[in-house]
Amino acid sequence: MQESGDYPGPSPDDYANVTALNTAFIRATLDLKGPQCGRLAAAPFLLFSLREHEPEWWEDALAEGRQGDLIDPGEILGVEMHSLQIAALSFLWQLGRRNPYAVRIVSGATITWSERLVHLPLITLLYRVGARRDLVQSRLENVPGVSVRLLHDGISADQHIRRSAHLAALQTLLTRSGVENYARLPAAACRMSGVMRVVDKKL
Repeated sequence: MQESGDYPGPSPDDYANVTALNTAFIRATLDLKGPQCGRLAAAPFLLFSLREHEPEWWEDALAEGRQGDLIDPGEILGVEMHSLQIAALSFLWQLGRRNPYAVRIVSGATITWSERLVHLPLITLLYRVGARRDLVQSRLENVPGVSVRLLHDGISADQHIRRSAHLAALQTLLTRSGVENYARLPAAACRMSGVMRVVDKKL
């Protein structure tokens, strides 16, 4: 893992996965269709949180021997939400192994959180938290500086307004991280603007 120099941002494939996860989340939670759904889904970060900044929750969820709430995933969460959680955990786990700095960009997570995830075998992680009803938290509800901006300017037909809203929301997400993040991650060094231009051009 690189510790200095120019850190790679998320790749085009990473952003494609973020968009796919966002699309699944919107379809499962919002009555938003057509172009507006696509515009919101193209935000360069996940529109939902996996409680990345709640270490106590994760300490409990990953406790040795815990089996999570695995009774019947479809019965507990609904098929869509259960599939979303499994896919999101798997995506961030593999991304954390390859590029934890990119995890920070797309989820606002700390490096410590990424390390906690990748320390476990993927199957163990999914077994313990994949069906937790309290895992996913929407960033589109009651998140100052993020929710209103995304649901208004973030779905604008004007590409410049939309991109500005997405970037402002991302900046808010990143600056909310604790001091620990900044001691370990020079976020400004991550290359991401080029990829975001590519994503924008698709809409």
